[in-house]
Amino acid sequence: MLGFATYCPTCGIDAEKEKGIKSFGKYFCSEQHAADYTKMRMMNEEREEEDYSRSRRGFGGCCG
Repeated sequence: MLGFATYCPTCGIDAEKEKGIKSFGKYFCSEQHAADYTKMRMMNEEREEEDYSRSRRGFGGCCG
């Protein structure tokens, strides 16, 4: 049976499903890379929230 290779999104090396760490639906080669990815993802979400709130300023009405 043909399977798909699973690669660590942080470094790109093969992350074995049996041994790898799974977070956000992705497999990582190490705990450190999973933590780095989580930190990066949280920073991106915060930045997107800031960008959205900045773009919504000055529209008037009850919400701002």
